[in-house]
Amino acid sequence: MSGRVLVIAYYFPPLGGVGVQRTLKYVKYLPQRGWQPIVVTPRNPAYTVRDAALLDELSPDLQVERTSSFEPARLPNAVAAFLSRRRPASSGTSTDGTVGPAGGSLSARLLSKGMGAWKNIWGLWLFPDAAVGWVGPATRRGIALHKREAVDAIYSTSGPISCHLIAARIAARTGLPWIADFRDPWIGNAFATPPRGLHAIQQRGIERRIIEAADTVIFATQGLMKAYAERYPGAVEKMRVIPNGYDRTDVPAPEGDRTGDRRFRLVYTGSFYGEHELEIFLRGLEILVGRRPEMKDRLEVEFVGWLSAHNRGVAASYGNSGRIGSMLRFSGFLPHAEAMRRAAMSDALLQIIADDPRKGEVQGGKLMEYLGHDRQILAIVPEGEAREVLRELDWGIVADPTPEGVASGVERLLAAPPAARRADPEGRYDRLTLAARLAGCLDEAVAARKCRRETGSLAAGRAAGV
Repeated sequence: MSGRVLVIAYYFPPLGGVGVQRTLKYVKYLPQRGWQPIVVTPRNPAYTVRDAALLDELSPDLQVERTSSFEPARLPNAVAAFLSRRRPASSGTSTDGTVGPAGGSLSARLLSKGMGAWKNIWGLWLFPDAAVGWVGPATRRGIALHKREAVDAIYSTSGPISCHLIAARIAARTGLPWIADFRDPWIGNAFATPPRGLHAIQQRGIERRIIEAADTVIFATQGLMKAYAERYPGAVEKMRVIPNGYDRTDVPAPEGDRTGDRRFRLVYTGSFYGEHELEIFLRGLEILVGRRPEMKDRLEVEFVGWLSAHNRGVAASYGNSGRIGSMLRFSGFLPHAEAMRRAAMSDALLQIIADDPRKGEVQGGKLMEYLGHDRQILAIVPEGEAREVLRELDWGIVADPTPEGVASGVERLLAAPPAARRADPEGRYDRLTLAARLAGCLDEAVAARKCRRETGSLAAGRAAGV
């Protein structure tokens, strides 16, 4: 079967970060399976992470419809950019490469506080998320596109959950089959502050309507699907799992000769949102160095990605001269191609997930990307999805997410021989394979909707005596 699929995605190039990759690879590879995507995305989203180089991955034939969106978060972003430009050079830079905390004038500090209050205010009345002001324009564009170009199906991906609201409205108006993809949970997200009061009630109602209305619901992990199946047992038959993965065309050949480099290079690519992951790892590294001081000269750890304010403080604390700063390198957010280059130059790759509530369901997009490098992986993770993937592939060194677990895991990593085979020899997590699975879901949804229409027409004809 072939057709056109309307893709509703907030995170799309030139935006950067891990939330972009899943959709980007689908639109890259779906045409090989007969499905031509038409992407609807915001023209000027409030999200500030940009990676313009990702635009080069888009096919010249790809139709991208960029619509207006009302997002109050643009105001504090604009103010932050203004303050950064006015900030004196002596303020320095933080450990993730961003400009450090504002000192400056009293007026600048008051303005910054005012923007923080503004963020709290719009956070209360914009529901279900800050992208809700995009719902109207995107819905109108999607309906107009179907009238003009005869779309065959709709695919939406969250977060933000507003993407599913857009798809639900288009599906209701057009009768098109709809696939809703949950990259992360909405209710029970381990990295999000749960809503309270009326918002919590509304969240449950909206999520239920999404699950009930969609023709197919896709989840990025088995654990995530299990949680939703327990919450919505009547919708189990429409639930599927398509994990994240890797694209071997993203993996560059290693550069240069490292024969004279005495240090073992461990690289982490990705942002730190949680409050415990980075501190657990650095505390464990410090324990190891206390037992084996030679590790300071033997190991280098590079972190490529954005750090939250809390984690910038953690990095600064451990990075001072009296601790393990000589072993650490914080490179900040880098374009995806450069992050992949740093990974390709590593001796091993690092994944960290704290043993916090619901984090066992987290697989981590970075872990799946690591598989394409065929490098050894040190996974500091709780029992759950990440461990299951590595067990299935018989790959990686796994340690408990505790300081002692980190110390033990790093020791085992340095003693392990280099990998002698591919991490995923069957290619089950290759983006080509995963795009084929999504194409199969689209085929299935379109065929099922057509069958229901034909059955309904036949039943109506019999009732009318035809």
